[in-house]
Amino acid sequence: MSEKFNRWFSVIFLLITWYIPRQTAPGGYLADYIGLRWITYILIPAIIVIFCLYRLRVKPRIYVGYIIWPILALFSVILISAVVNYSSVIETGFTLLIYLRYPLLFIVLINLELNERSLLFILKVVLFLVIIQIPETFCRYFIWGIRWDHISWTLGPWGHFDLGVYMIYTSALLVAKSLIERLKASYVILIVCFFLIGLFGEIKAFILFAPVVIGFVIWTCLGIRIPKRRFYAILGICTVSILAFVAVIDQYEKIFPESKDLQRLQTALDPRQEGRYQRISAFTDILGELKKTSSPILFGWGPGSSLAGELGAQKRTKFNITIRHKNQLAETFIDIGSAGLLAYYCLIFCLFIQFRRHYKVEDNPTYKILNRALMGMWLFYAFLGPLYDLVWRHDSSNYLFFFFSAVVFSRYREIRNEGTAGQ
Repeated sequence: MSEKFNRWFSVIFLLITWYIPRQTAPGGYLADYIGLRWITYILIPAIIVIFCLYRLRVKPRIYVGYIIWPILALFSVILISAVVNYSSVIETGFTLLIYLRYPLLFIVLINLELNERSLLFILKVVLFLVIIQIPETFCRYFIWGIRWDHISWTLGPWGHFDLGVYMIYTSALLVAKSLIERLKASYVILIVCFFLIGLFGEIKAFILFAPVVIGFVIWTCLGIRIPKRRFYAILGICTVSILAFVAVIDQYEKIFPESKDLQRLQTALDPRQEGRYQRISAFTDILGELKKTSSPILFGWGPGSSLAGELGAQKRTKFNITIRHKNQLAETFIDIGSAGLLAYYCLIFCLFIQFRRHYKVEDNPTYKILNRALMGMWLFYAFLGPLYDLVWRHDSSNYLFFFFSAVVFSRYREIRNEGTAGQ
């Protein structure tokens, strides 16, 4: 496949995941085509089959890397959980697609071997798609008074969380670029705008986690020999992020007087109280339920159990355990147990190890920026996001993370091959 084809394939797939799935929500312009909500569940397997047939005809080998082992481990755990819990074929197949479609697409992306020019082009597309959200959301809030889930019409009624993910990933890229190259006033303005959008749309994922991701990216860059002007860049980014966060928290209850989220958060953080903060405590809620029953722990309740009651007023598992709110840790634990969680985290940590190996041998500023930004994205994908929402299931949090990870893997493989050839 040509470099041009690979580039446009990546961009078109990005546009599909960016705009289509969330517009199938009630009130979206694709609400009558609800099947499109799971479009990637069909597209990705088709892409994998077509790629394998083409690649095996052109080249006899497909590079998979050592990440194939945690993928196989996760596949095995899901099948064992299905057998142990007598899950149906449909439930098992759907669960396999939830957890394995993007790791398998990752292997396809590694073999695309995108060059720096293609990477820069795709980064520009991502930045453009995020930037055009600023005038749209500002107009909807200031002119029409629209807020909350409907802050972005183009991303759909359920797209405000996706917008938060995109802004977190973009913030990580902007901060890494500021520290490795140079800080620009436009980067600071963009991050401030992101915090305002987070406030207008009540995007709690961004408000709570963006400062942590930004701080982590800065921390990972501290090992670099930083000139004086970059030190000022770090100081400026930290100051802006803290001030923006404080301003958002200060104005939150004024803009959303009917919301009790800040009160819930204060209660959850108070050790003298037993209050819970909705989704963040979902995993501990499940563990609390386990104490009342003799429920399975190692392999969970079986694939598809967390989906039972999804459309009802009160979410329940197949075994009628009430779930007030769900996050990714709770859902994965219910479906495939502690073994499934361990297998998925093995996959995630394999990526982390490769990021560290790549950075030690990289001398290209573009890839160094991507690597440091990926560390922030990884923190959100591995730990922060799963506490709040279904980030291992949503297309928004998956595609960009695995795409950028594949670029880093491909680059590390290229450097390693050049070193072997030079010896």
